[in-house]
Amino acid sequence: MKKERINAWQLFCLIVLFAFGTALVVSYGAEAGRDAWLAIFMGGSVGGTVIFFIYGSLYKLFPTLSLISYSQKIVGRWIGGLLGLVFILYFLHGSARVLRDYGDLISASMFTSTPLFFIHFLMILTMMLVLKHGVEVLGRMAELSFILIIVLGFLGVISVLMSGKVETENLFPILENGLWGLFSTSFPSLFVVPWGELLAITLLLPYLNKPRSVMKTGLSAVLFSTVVLSFTIMLNILVLGADVFTRSNFALFDTIGRVSLMKFIDRLDPIVLLTLIIGDLFKMGIFFLAAVIGTADLFYVKDYKSLVIPIGIVILLASLTVAGNFAEHVEIGSDMLPLYVHPSISVIIPGLLLFIALIRKRMKRS
Repeated sequence: MKKERINAWQLFCLIVLFAFGTALVVSYGAEAGRDAWLAIFMGGSVGGTVIFFIYGSLYKLFPTLSLISYSQKIVGRWIGGLLGLVFILYFLHGSARVLRDYGDLISASMFTSTPLFFIHFLMILTMMLVLKHGVEVLGRMAELSFILIIVLGFLGVISVLMSGKVETENLFPILENGLWGLFSTSFPSLFVVPWGELLAITLLLPYLNKPRSVMKTGLSAVLFSTVVLSFTIMLNILVLGADVFTRSNFALFDTIGRVSLMKFIDRLDPIVLLTLIIGDLFKMGIFFLAAVIGTADLFYVKDYKSLVIPIGIVILLASLTVAGNFAEHVEIGSDMLPLYVHPSISVIIPGLLLFIALIRKRMKRS
């Protein structure tokens, strides 16, 4: 069977859509207050680039292997296998959390009477159908979706700017707590989320048709995502003000909700809703695919596509039990995961793997 391939542009689109996820819609970076846009820019341009540099360096050392496979090659079959299991659980939990994010946001904003299970089922079923056709189909779908989300974003920005709701004074004073105050409120959360979650992308890198393009493509995608996220949050603060922004669960919904052009163009919520669906679909789907490929590699399953349905069912059930309610879900996502889970699994462990791999490579040469 011919090996599936994705090109550099498709990888760029996948990374950008993954990074957007729900971050475009929620009050991402709210802990930094009116300086959230600046904290996001700092976190992405520093944390995001460093993290992807680690992932890209590992890939360049083992271009034909997945994260699960080269972990075993670096630290041995048993320790590497245990790490592989941890990574797979991380991807499963990430996919379930994103699916829950989607369900809660859709339920709260649009379909208030629709059962959560039904919303989750339609989303996971859609991604099952895509993944059953393989990585190439996901890559081509990302190309089209990227163009759509950029067009939607452009329409949304123009609508907000023309609405007269932008208040520049909402952005000042900048750095009211100083640079250290900005750093202390945004580290480590904005330095590892969503950038550390890009660990899932490492399972797709062996499918890249031109391995040499990985660094250029990945770092460009991270910086592009950083700029867009930072600008979106800045726009939310300009319209809503820092107080409303930090208290809002879905800041972009609130921002678009205030838009009214020429007294007859309003209710632009579908723009935000479609943006949410696209971002969440790809973030959940890439976590999903990473769990599928990782499981196939760990347990030597020849065709990863045979695992799509059983793992999809696991993710669906987990999404309903990952938190008792929306408040608990938000608390876990904003406190425990950024402080303990993401830094250790997506930054420290890959960093140690890279360090050990480089040491062993140097020892072989000497």
